[in-house]
Amino acid sequence: MHLNKLLTCLGLTALLVSCNLKNKHSRYENEEGSGNADMKKNNITTTPATPAAPIMSERINGKANLFDKPGGTAIISLVDYVPLRCAPVKNDWYPVNLDFDITKEEFSKPVFHKGRKIKVNGVPAGILQQDLRLPVSTNGQKMWATLNAYTEKKNIRKGTIIETALASFLKQHDGRSTTALQPFIHNFGLEEETTLKPYVMYFNYESGIDDPSPLYRIALIFQSKQLIGVLHARPLQLDGCVTRRLQRGFTVHYLHGIDKTLQEDFAGKFNKFILSVD
Repeated sequence: MHLNKLLTCLGLTALLVSCNLKNKHSRYENEEGSGNADMKKNNITTTPATPAAPIMSERINGKANLFDKPGGTAIISLVDYVPLRCAPVKNDWYPVNLDFDITKEEFSKPVFHKGRKIKVNGVPAGILQQDLRLPVSTNGQKMWATLNAYTEKKNIRKGTIIETALASFLKQHDGRSTTALQPFIHNFGLEEETTLKPYVMYFNYESGIDDPSPLYRIALIFQSKQLIGVLHARPLQLDGCVTRRLQRGFTVHYLHGIDKTLQEDFAGKFNKFILSVD
């Protein structure tokens, strides 16, 4: 591994720790788990770290409750770092949903009683505080129930919120190439989209809590393997950028110095594309 690439990877590890992401084993799958909490940003090791598993959803920050409504009744208590999906925050409360493992019997009769201990991907994750009847699903290999609820903003780890993590990453790293951004792309499991040629986007989708057919949540926009801007659906603060509103509630932050012709070309292509999507 080249020195610059190693420094970038180490820098991302330091970023995730600074964003209140503790060093943990991959208990729930798809969580950051390869960084050494004692590793310093510029401490070069002779053995590169194994890439971290992608962070595919937000994580609980310490022990926390989920409620039936903002300020309502607690319906489940969770342990630290449990994965769940968050819709956009509203008045300091996140609408969330959580998938937990169930048995064949529960799949047939999806009634879950107060005091039931839950597991996520086989790992203890919390205890139900109320009797609940929940929707259930299966993919043929496992079965799960989905719980919709609310939790306070403070109960979600900042380092697992992609908008917060991206702003911090770009402040701490000068590189804007596809290679330089690859550690961030990997850590949040971003997918590649090449529909809008010559632009390449690395994106994730919205949570799906508010919309069963979610669109993009955030997308890194590259042209000639260089980052030219960030497309987003949720609030995002990036310093030194030119902001433009696009169709269907999207905003793009173009990096400083990006040619206006290029800005107009991408905006036109994206608007035409997003209006054609159901």
